[in-house]
Amino acid sequence: MKTLKLFSKIPRRVVLPLAALFWNQLVYQGAAKLAESRFHYDFSLPIDHKIPLIPWTIAIYFGCYLLWGSHYIWMAWRDDLTAKQFYTADFISKLLSLGFFLLLPTVMNRPEVTAPGFWNDAIRFLYCVDKPFNLFPSLHCSISWLCWGSIRKDDSSPIWYRWLTLAVAVAVCVSTLTTRQHVLVDVLGGILTAEICWVVARRFFIWN
Repeated sequence: MKTLKLFSKIPRRVVLPLAALFWNQLVYQGAAKLAESRFHYDFSLPIDHKIPLIPWTIAIYFGCYLLWGSHYIWMAWRDDLTAKQFYTADFISKLLSLGFFLLLPTVMNRPEVTAPGFWNDAIRFLYCVDKPFNLFPSLHCSISWLCWGSIRKDDSSPIWYRWLTLAVAVAVCVSTLTTRQHVLVDVLGGILTAEICWVVARRFFIWN
C-alpha cells in the first residue's frame, strides 16, 4: 500500500513519458525475442535496391529522439484532450505494431559498409546494436508521424512547431530508407498505423 501511495504522488507529467518509453522498449525488444526463431519475410521491392545508402542521414535517424522526447513531455504537461488522445493513439499503435511483429516477422538485407569515416562508423554501430528485425510497420515513422498528426489541426500549438514537426517526420521517414534500416513498405505501414490509431483515439473515447 505504501508503494501505491508513493506511486500516486508521482506527477502524471513524469509517469506518462516514462510509461510510453517502457511500453515502446517492451514491444520492440519483446517481439524480437519472441519471434527470433520464426520465418522472417523480406518486403523489399526492386525500387528499394535503388535507394542509396547515405551515411550522414543517421544524424536524422538518431536526432528524432530529441523531437520525440520533447513532444511526449510537452503532451504530458498539457494534460488536455489532445494530450490524452495522443497517448492513447501511441499505446494503440505500439499494440498494433506488436501484433505485426509477432504474426508477420520481417527482415531485410543491409549493405556491407567498409569505407572509413565518422558517418560510416556510425552506420556500422547502428547495424551492430539494432538487428534488421521488427521492420513492418516502422516505429520510427509511426511515432514521428503521430507527433505531427496530433497537432496538425491543433490551433493551440505554435504554427512554427507544427511545421517543424512535419518537416522532421518527413525527414525521419526518408532517413529510415537512406540508412537502409527500412524499406518503402515499412515506411508506408508506419504512416498508415499512425493515421489509423489517431482516428481511433479521437473517435472512440478510449482515453476516458
